[in-house]
Amino acid sequence: MMRLFSLLLIILALAFLLSPRFRQWLRARAPIFILGAIAVVAIVLAISGRLNWIFAAISAALPVIWRLAPLLRFLPLVARLTGRRRGKQGDETDTDGQRPASRNGRMTREEAGELLGVEADADREEVLAAHRRLMQRLHPDRGGTDYLAARLNEARDVLLGGRR
Repeated sequence: MMRLFSLLLIILALAFLLSPRFRQWLRARAPIFILGAIAVVAIVLAISGRLNWIFAAISAALPVIWRLAPLLRFLPLVARLTGRRRGKQGDETDTDGQRPASRNGRMTREEAGELLGVEADADREEVLAAHRRLMQRLHPDRGGTDYLAARLNEARDVLLGGRR
């Protein structure tokens, strides 16, 4: 009786695994399963003493790195918004040929235009459209920071001259 039950269980499992719906679900999540399997194998090997602990730590960090990888596309934008640039701070231009951030803490029209991706003399609608587009991506409710949102708002206010 136990053999019959085991055989029935194996047949049901195979039917489930070979179904198109399960295969589609698995195909969408395959990278996560692969990284998880690598992590489990690495942990088992590390516990058994057959894997160096450094490789185990790297393998354990892979799922976190995988989840954070899409955020890498925001790095140039974050660097531009925070004003961090390569080169010396002073009256010289940076290595990329742009002026350094203003020293008195106030944003210039040129910096505001660069931040929003518009010309310094852009019209009201263009400034508002650029501000809206960037805020949709960088608002704190959508994963951005308060600082970035404040910089975008400051750039909008500088370009609009206090009028909205």
